[in-house]
This record gives sequence, C-alpha cells and structure tokens, in this order.
Amino acid sequence: MEKFRDLDSDRKQLKILLSRSFFIFTIIFLIYLIFSYQIVKLMVLDNINYVSQSDENRTITVPIYPARGLIYDSQENIITENVVSHDLVFSGSNLDELETDLIEIEELIGNSASLWSLEWFTDKEQSINFKEAILYKGLDQTQIAKFQLEKSRWSSVKIKPSLKRLVLDENLYSHVIGYLGPVSREEVISSYDFKYPLNYFSGKKGLEKEYESILRGGLGYKSVEIDAYGNEIKEISRKPPQRPENLYLSINKRLQLIARKELDGRKGAVIGIEPSTGLVKVLVSSPDFNPNLFNGTSTSGEITKILKDKDSPLFNRVISGNYPPASTLKPFIGLLALENGIIDWDYVIDDKGVFQIEGEGRRYRGWKEGGHGEVDLKKAIAVSSDVFFYQLATNLTIDKLSDFLEKFGFGLVSGIDLDNESRANLPTRNWKLGTLGEAWFVGDTVNLGIGQGFITITPMQLALATSIIANKGYAYKPRLVERINELHTTKEILYEVEIQDKSNWNKLEDAMEAVTNSWYGTAYNLSLTGEIKIVGKTGTAQIKSLTEEDLSVREEYEGIRESVSDRDHALFVGYGPIKNPKLVMVVIVENGESGSTVAAPIAQKIIDEYLKEDL
Repeated sequence: MEKFRDLDSDRKQLKILLSRSFFIFTIIFLIYLIFSYQIVKLMVLDNINYVSQSDENRTITVPIYPARGLIYDSQENIITENVVSHDLVFSGSNLDELETDLIEIEELIGNSASLWSLEWFTDKEQSINFKEAILYKGLDQTQIAKFQLEKSRWSSVKIKPSLKRLVLDENLYSHVIGYLGPVSREEVISSYDFKYPLNYFSGKKGLEKEYESILRGGLGYKSVEIDAYGNEIKEISRKPPQRPENLYLSINKRLQLIARKELDGRKGAVIGIEPSTGLVKVLVSSPDFNPNLFNGTSTSGEITKILKDKDSPLFNRVISGNYPPASTLKPFIGLLALENGIIDWDYVIDDKGVFQIEGEGRRYRGWKEGGHGEVDLKKAIAVSSDVFFYQLATNLTIDKLSDFLEKFGFGLVSGIDLDNESRANLPTRNWKLGTLGEAWFVGDTVNLGIGQGFITITPMQLALATSIIANKGYAYKPRLVERINELHTTKEILYEVEIQDKSNWNKLEDAMEAVTNSWYGTAYNLSLTGEIKIVGKTGTAQIKSLTEEDLSVREEYEGIRESVSDRDHALFVGYGPIKNPKLVMVVIVENGESGSTVAAPIAQKIIDEYLKEDL
C-alpha cells in the first residue's frame, strides 16, 4: 500500500512540475516572441524611418547668399563692387562649443579682427540662423597660415571665401552710398523673409540702408552630404539664389570731384538738383569718410577715431545740417510781401543802414555801413539790403511767414532716398511758447526777415525752395536712384505754390539775376569769371550776434572772427542757365564768411561743368 501511495505522490509532484514547466516555457516563449517582434520591427518595419533619420544626420541644408547688387553713377561708372575675402566660420548649434573654439582661436590668431562677441546673445537659447556664424572676416595671409596648421583642433570651424563690399572711390560718395555693418541681434531674430546669419553685413547708412532689400537679393539653398567631421562630401540638390538688382544713380562723378576739391576738407555742404526731374546730380558733405572702413576688416581703433572726430565726418550736412538761411531767404520774404499787397516792385525805401521798430528802441543794423540809399525790391535783393527786409518783416506776421515758407518746403522733410533727414526749424508762435516758454515778439519777426533768429534750414530744403522759383511754381521730389536695373524711377511733384500774379516769378528771377550780373549785385564777380550766366542769392549767416552798438559792424566783427568757429557761414543758392534751368545749386561753407567770394564760385564752377556739351 505504501508503494501505491508513493507512486501517487510522485504523480502529483510530476503534475505540479509539468504545470510549472509549462508556465515557465510560456513566459520564455512570450519573451522570445516580443524580442523577435522588436528585431523584426527594427530591421524591417522601422527601417524606412531610421534610414531617413540617418540621411538627415548626414545631410544638411546650407543657405546660398547672392553677391550684393552693384551701384553705378550717372555715366555707368561702377561705384561699389564685391571682392573676394576669406572668413573664419563656425558651423554648429552648440554655443558652449562656439565659446570654447573662439577662446582657443583668439589665442592663435588674435582677436583684433574678431566679429563674434561672447555676450552677443543675452541667453543661450537663442537660435543661430542656419547654424553658422562668422567669427573673423577678412583674414590676412598670416592668419590663414596659422589656422591651417592647427585646423584639426576645431572640426566645426573652417575658412570660407566670401564677398566683401568695396567702394572704389572711397570718400567721394560716402554720404550718398553710406556703409555696411554687422547685422544687429534684432535683425537676426526678426529676419523672416531673408534669414540673416550672425555677423552678416547689411546696410546701415545711405543708399546701402535705404535699398537693403533690393541690393541683398533672395536666398538660395543647397542640400549637401557631410561626414562625421562636418566636411562636405557631395552636393545633393540646389536652389539658386535670387539675383539682386543694381542701382544706377543720377550722381555725376565729375561734379562730385569738383565739389569735394573746392570744399577742400572744410565743413560744409554742396547739393545740385535737376529742377525738371528732381534728380540729384551732386551731393557732397564735408568732412567725409571712407566707407570701406566699415566693411568688417578695419580695426576698432580706426572706426573709433571717426566716431570721436569733433568735425563729425559721418554727419550728412546736406540733409541733416541745420543752418540759418540768412539772406538766401530774402527772395521768399519779398514774394510774400507782394502776395499780401504790402509792396509792389516800385516800392522804394531809403536804406540808411539802421532800422528801428516804429523809430525807437533797439537799432537793427544792416551789413553795410551807411546803408544802400534808395532801394526797391529788385535792388534790395541784388544788394541784399537788410534794412529793406527788416521793414518788410514788421508789416508781416509770424503766422503769415511760417505758413508761406512751409509751402516752399521749409520745416518739412523731402523724402529723399537717404536716412536721417532733418526738418530743421520753421518757428511759429506755438513753437516758441512750447520750447522756450515765451511769447513771440515783433523783434523775432524782424530777425526772421533776414533769415536769422530762430529759423534754420537744411541745404536740401533750400535747394527745393529754389527749384520752385526755377520751375515757376513747383518742385519735384529729390531722388538719387535714376533706375533699378532697367526700370526707371518716376518723377513726382512734391511742392506746388500758387501765386496771384504769376509774372512775379519772372520778376523775382530778374532780381536774382541782378545779384550775379549787375555791377551792384553781391555776386557780380560770377559774371566776370563764369562761363554760363546764372541767377542766385548770396547769404552770410551770423553765428554770433553783433550787440555792441558803439562799434561799427566791421569793427565788432573783427573781434568775433578771431575765433574760427564764431565766423559767419557762407551761403549761395542759384541755378542756370537762366531761361531753361538745368541745375539748381546750394553751397554752404561753414565759417566761410563770404557767400559771394567763397560759396558762389563753387556753384558757378559746378554749373559750368555740368552744362558742357560732353556731359
């Protein structure tokens, strides 16, 4: 019996063993199935995804930046071009790696040409467009050789050729062309339609800035296969960049050369406009600068020297300089008096050299001791009689004056295709009250009558106002770009001035002709030396008021002129030829003292040159 019981017990144990074995086998089989499935999934089902990811890891998209558009002058002489330069470029997205590489590279080749700043981004989460940043721009041969010897240390850094902007005539067009500079952090972040990489150079001033979107073109792309070290193996596909457009300017090189030579480094401005179109033919602001210093290859010391120059060579005096118009304003004051019926062309006064409001109080002195004797409006403009216009001003109000002068563009921006144009200052009652907290006085109007006091103008404003006289009632918007590739820019009337008696335009022109062609005119010297007869108006803008009534004007000014910076500015406006004006000129020489002998001859030379048959 015991044997049967033992046999039964063995059967039960075997059954339990079989049951457990089956369970374990089932678990092992399930694990086998899971692993088998994963192997099949990795090798077969997910193969396409992993192959795609592998391709992405070895294939990158690289932007192709087009060469910047070129700029030509009116004779199609090239002004700016692009020349080959060599840059040191970081390709990657790890800012920690970039910082490390840059520190090591600076130790090798120096940091004088480095464009990258470790503090350029405020946080490291900012993305780098296309994972590329220019560390150094314009490497010289010594720097290239040093890097080539050690390049294996930095797999993400390479030397790449690039195009550098070059202005061929350097300073000649500096305030027209402007300059380039590294893109700002804001430009990189906000550049959606044109992805700027770090330290890409964009227009910062002048036409380079105003026409940035046209000159830069459109991006292209190429897909390339790279190895584990980031080296390009082969190109897979390419989308060519959109070619930029070229600018063809109205600026004439020969006129630029004359203007720059005549200013000879003196502070001042020269602007010449074709009155029938608004095209700018000459624009020179002095002192000037070399735009090539801002192309990324100059040392910080060279740029700092320009920025700290007390004569402000970067300042465009043509559109931003604020000057008293002085006697160049007198034709406009005379026209307003005619319009209001205060005088006619036969109205005469006896200019004794001094004027007093209602015959008492402050003595407003004219520039000529003893005065000019009997003068009408024509002679008053020709000899620049201060007393005549003092008296006219007292019969006008500041409200009438400011409203009338605004019609000629004073106090307004012209919209020329340059940046930072100034409105200057056309004073009103409200302006004085708001700015100085004072009411407007008759004495303020008297000063304004000869273009002094609170009023200031830009040379551009004065040129446009004179264009209205030349055109007998209108002026076109000034522009520097005559065409973009083959597409011509169009002229646009900017100001129109309607007067009651249109014959006054011709009579005003006759008065301005007397300035340059009558023996008593303030610029009669031009008729003796100039090749073309022109009309004009001189001006001498006081920087420091003459207040010593016990001294003559000449005696007091002798003391003032001992300081060059206190000397009067020399102004001249004019146009020629007289009957069919081709060029309106404004010349201002700071502290030049004499409009007739300093500024006027410059304008005459430029008009003579422009009207030569071969131009």
